[in-house]
Amino acid sequence: MKPVLFRLGPFPISSFGIFLLLAFLVGIALSRRRAQVLGIEPNEMVDLSLYMIIAGIVGGRIGYVLSAPGSFLQNPLSILAIWRDAGLTFYGALAGGAVVASLYARRRGIRFWALADLLAQPLSVGYAVAMIGALLHGLYLGKPTGVPWAVEVLFEKRHPTQIYLLLAALGIFFVLRSQARREHPPGSMFLTFLFLLALARVVVEVFVDSKAVLGPATLAQLVNVVVALFALAALLLVSRRASLQAAGSNADEGKVVS
Repeated sequence: MKPVLFRLGPFPISSFGIFLLLAFLVGIALSRRRAQVLGIEPNEMVDLSLYMIIAGIVGGRIGYVLSAPGSFLQNPLSILAIWRDAGLTFYGALAGGAVVASLYARRRGIRFWALADLLAQPLSVGYAVAMIGALLHGLYLGKPTGVPWAVEVLFEKRHPTQIYLLLAALGIFFVLRSQARREHPPGSMFLTFLFLLALARVVVEVFVDSKAVLGPATLAQLVNVVVALFALAALLLVSRRASLQAAGSNADEGKVVS
């Protein structure tokens, strides 16, 4: 574990911050390559990505503060000291970025779900990169274990839960890559990403050293179960709508032929 990767004079440079920056850069590069599918100029995609990142950091920080408000009430200024605790929530960040993406899509006349699909693969790779920083920083700390692949943290061998999530995110990337080669309803790729990641978080949370809040379930598990159910319901809805539209189109073509 190495929370401080190096120092620039008196300023500590967080390992999580560095890998989060790398995650952003990888995500921007992948988004830029695929931007022209929607008629977006690559440089314009970079600008959009930067605005989404800023909104994502704000949203992620708000989510983190709301998840444990008591620790910030005594010192409200600590809310701004994100470099100290690396406190961000993924879904808060995702919500912040989604707001900016929605506003951009409306202004450009682009379907929001098509833009969300374009960002799904970059999000999965970026998440995987960020998990390296989480491992170095000691976030998502695993439970003590004796498995051969355990990592030593604070002089104790623990589950490398960050690596579990990294592998899950890479697996999701390849699922999405395969899905992108086939015809798919708008929104289905992003919802697939959301469902699979939430499912992975529920499973990996079993190995995370977290406090149970409802029976054996942790807060992260409860949140991710809700997200997984929402994503699955939305995925079924968009798939059904696409099937009905296809059936309607086939019926209209049949009438024309007859």
